[in-house]
Amino acid sequence: MSRKILGLDIRHDAVSAVVVESSIKGTVIEAQAHVPTPDRDEDGSSWVASLETISQQMDITGSICVASFPADEVSFRNIQVPFKGQKKIRKVLPYELEPTLPFAIEDLIVDFIPLELHENTGAKNLISAAVEKSRMQFYLDALAGFNIEPEIVTVGGCSTAMFLANYLEKGQNWLFVDIDKNKGSIFFIFSGKTCLIRTFPILSTARPYKIHSLCSNIRRTLIASEKIIGFEFKPDGAFITGSGIDDLGFDQDMEKALGFPVERTDILRYTDMIKQQAAPRSWTPFLMDNPLSLALMEIEGTKGFNFRKGPFASRKFWEENKKYLIQSGVLLFLVLALAFFNLSFDSYLMGKEVTRLNHQITEIFTSTFPEVKRVVDPVQQMRVEIREAKKDALFPGGTDAQPLAIDILNTLSKRIPKDVDLILTRFVLGSESVVISGDTDTFNSVDNIKSRLEQSGLFKKITISSANIDKSDKRIHFNLKLNL
Repeated sequence: MSRKILGLDIRHDAVSAVVVESSIKGTVIEAQAHVPTPDRDEDGSSWVASLETISQQMDITGSICVASFPADEVSFRNIQVPFKGQKKIRKVLPYELEPTLPFAIEDLIVDFIPLELHENTGAKNLISAAVEKSRMQFYLDALAGFNIEPEIVTVGGCSTAMFLANYLEKGQNWLFVDIDKNKGSIFFIFSGKTCLIRTFPILSTARPYKIHSLCSNIRRTLIASEKIIGFEFKPDGAFITGSGIDDLGFDQDMEKALGFPVERTDILRYTDMIKQQAAPRSWTPFLMDNPLSLALMEIEGTKGFNFRKGPFASRKFWEENKKYLIQSGVLLFLVLALAFFNLSFDSYLMGKEVTRLNHQITEIFTSTFPEVKRVVDPVQQMRVEIREAKKDALFPGGTDAQPLAIDILNTLSKRIPKDVDLILTRFVLGSESVVISGDTDTFNSVDNIKSRLEQSGLFKKITISSANIDKSDKRIHFNLKLNL
């Protein structure tokens, strides 16, 4: 089943959108657009005109939307709470933030992401983000005018920073700088995690002064970071993106001013999720990376800030998927019912087979041991009877004065002379008799053996069952029955 995801990045100076289709065959970019906004008005709604242009250029119907709005409208705080449970953190976080924010806490929507820093035992470091409910409502209402109800509303640039954090090798510390025409956002990436977020104004649009203003704000944030996060942050380099990058050489000028490597982001180059052979036409990485990372965030299930909480929680999921959920529920019920029926039927057949086998065992026992009148546990009773029968067979003289097997063999050995040409081939000991078979040279030898064994007094009666001459070897083959 394929899904269509709309990554929508809303800024004061532009709106960027990417539509990605994800299916079993792979993930491809279906459409993309970057539309600058008209001159900014007082209520900050000029981006709506850009969104209208995008809705005309792109087919966004049926898309799952992940949206972001400008980071400068969000208040960020690094705090530490004295426990680690997510539920407890969500309950206490508004009270921890209230003294540090210029707004009443009841007028804000708050979310957080955990940090993996040098934490004290039992405590948890967080980055919290708070946005005014009125601004959140304004954005959702504007999007609803285009039949767009985003499942996730997050901070502009945050998804790209998190994507880069996963891309970097463990132990690397980098900055991600999201640059608009008049605003900038900086994300500190420490050992694969975003650990600090700050926004700042860019005081000039002229190239040299813009670079100076931008880099001065970055240096000031680096100096302040030690007090905020508890250790000195030394970046190995910086990634930059955004519509404020005006031309080639911008990253080189920043690199000279900052003194460490500066690289432009290119999400298509880093990810292997997109299966296209080449980037779409008119694809500009520093304009399209943010909306693309929003779409990939949904596909990968990456957890970041999401302001769709409380009164703004998404309610479209049931409405949009009601039919499929009901069908899935019915199918699940049928599968479970079939499994239960199959299990019950197998159990019934197994019970019948057990009953048949028990009856057969009882019949075998009663026919073998008819003297046993009371049958309780035929298997165990049969084991006892067999054990007694074996004992009688092996030690027939043990209970009723019958000679032992070793005594019989000893008598045979002593009573048969050594000069008799005799080969014994068979010895069968029963409870009342012994049968021996063999071959000798003459019939007289057979009579001699019988006579000598009778003199032993051990046997009640000795009978020559058979004595025949074998034509092939001219020897006498005989069977003797010795009654005990």
